[in-house]
Amino acid sequence: MLSSKITGGKIIYNKLVQHGVTNTFLYSGGAIMPLIDQFYNQNKIKYYINTHEQNLGHAATGYARSTGKVGICIVTSGPGLTNMITPMLDAQNDSTPLIVLSGQVPLTAIGTNAFQEAPSVEITKSFTKMSELCTSIYDLNKMMDHAFYIATHGKKGVVHIDLPKCIISKQIDENSINNDIHYFNNNINRNGNDINFNKISNLINNSKKPVIYAGQGINHASKELTEFVEKSNIPITTTIHGMGAYDETKSLSLKFVGMHGNYTANKAIQEADCIIALGSRFDDRTTGNINKYAPNAIKAYDNGTGGIIQCNIKSHEYNPNMNINYSITSDCKSFLTTLNKYIKYNERSTWISYLNNLKQKYPFQTNFNLLNNKITSQDVLIELNKQLNEKNIDYIVTTGVGNHQMFAAQFIDWKKPKTFISSGSLGVMGFGLPAAIGCGIGNPSKQIINIDGDGSFLMTMPDMKTLKQHNINNVKIIVLNNNTLGMVDIWENLFFDGRITATDNKHAPDFYKVAKNFNLKSSYCDSKLNLKKTINKLLNCNTNILAEFKVEHTPCYPLVAPDAALDDVIMNKSDIQNINTNVLPPS
Repeated sequence: MLSSKITGGKIIYNKLVQHGVTNTFLYSGGAIMPLIDQFYNQNKIKYYINTHEQNLGHAATGYARSTGKVGICIVTSGPGLTNMITPMLDAQNDSTPLIVLSGQVPLTAIGTNAFQEAPSVEITKSFTKMSELCTSIYDLNKMMDHAFYIATHGKKGVVHIDLPKCIISKQIDENSINNDIHYFNNNINRNGNDINFNKISNLINNSKKPVIYAGQGINHASKELTEFVEKSNIPITTTIHGMGAYDETKSLSLKFVGMHGNYTANKAIQEADCIIALGSRFDDRTTGNINKYAPNAIKAYDNGTGGIIQCNIKSHEYNPNMNINYSITSDCKSFLTTLNKYIKYNERSTWISYLNNLKQKYPFQTNFNLLNNKITSQDVLIELNKQLNEKNIDYIVTTGVGNHQMFAAQFIDWKKPKTFISSGSLGVMGFGLPAAIGCGIGNPSKQIINIDGDGSFLMTMPDMKTLKQHNINNVKIIVLNNNTLGMVDIWENLFFDGRITATDNKHAPDFYKVAKNFNLKSSYCDSKLNLKKTINKLLNCNTNILAEFKVEHTPCYPLVAPDAALDDVIMNKSDIQNINTNVLPPS
């Protein structure tokens, strides 16, 4: 057999193809060029070039979270990798499968402060699932297979491989490479074979005031979750990442829980005698003060009549101060598939009636008594939601981080899983636009709507260029412009005696004019008189469009103050005290 030569870069490219990669996000540079060169004049993998490595990482995250596929990022050494730290940590915290391939200076130059050298593995090893420096071209095949395995098995997350230029440019005999995929042992109990389903189901079936609390880990099991909710007749609340796993327009939905969540959902958690947590880790934004969390469920456990049940694919992943009574290490889909066989319908009329009354009494706040037809962010999103439903649009929403993010969670009906893509745990401003680009690439038949605030949008605004360069035509951008960093400003008013510092955004540009300079269509609205028309134009546009809405600065309520109990809620500006006495819970 005639031998031929193959470079390290080509080995990696072949592995990407072998693992079914069809889209990748990259930004070139000196150390990574031998790998980038493999994408020249080929038709197996499309590549997309964002305007900054951080944008690239968020785009890959949006792609991965909306499709379930692995996001592939390729960056150069030094600043290329350090610019990726924020999206890598964001993806890891939000359980997103991401593989980051970074260039590195040659092995002989490592440790010499060479041009664009960074201690990349040392920087990323502490927060990724795996971070390794490749020191031999003969290790590349197994390292790539291992990367795909680690990123996608168990709790999904980020894998980083650092690639010295000498390794990816080196040539070896192609016949010496074993191109088989190398599989690795899976130690995760995905089937829940050791679970006592009789005990768990008896607790659930016999509970008087149960609630389901679902997170991102349930999104692949929407069907099984819906069966569980409706077979058991148990109300359900979610984290923002779990929104849509159960259709929020159905009566048993309490919408999302937490700092800006639905008051009824917060109250349900605090009053429940049995909490069934599925695919969530009890993040502090959903629990409030952990020492005051779920007191009734804790009492019920002591009495042997309830408690806190957690099913999560990663064992012992929860707040270390959280008292989990029944911890189940399993994939939620496998767990529910079996559990549903044991579940019985229970009327629970008193409990459900109580929660329904709360839903009617404490809706999300919309009335701010504005004059002269001025508009609020809430007005925009209510009209958007109305038209999305009327037009029966298949949509995915991305957001930046701030009040606009919470408004979107509150006022849009989430009916399908993986339709709200936002930075959760890390809270990265600027996430929305690049994430929308990734969602648009991965979901070409859907309308991708980026809902952004002026502060967040300014951080990654140049990626409008990426939309045009790569003909990604299904992204719609809404900028809710109140010329301030709204969430922080509200906190300064509430908790810092009105000392407003570093939140002024009055010198932001006219975003709709900037969009025109990027050759995007655009529109502007500052009045209720034009609101319906502007939203209609946005949704009917057959290509990318930016709509800027000049909105009044309004707070986002409900709000659970720092260190407060989950149901110790601020409902409006004059309501800083606890409102628990307004409605008595059922006995």
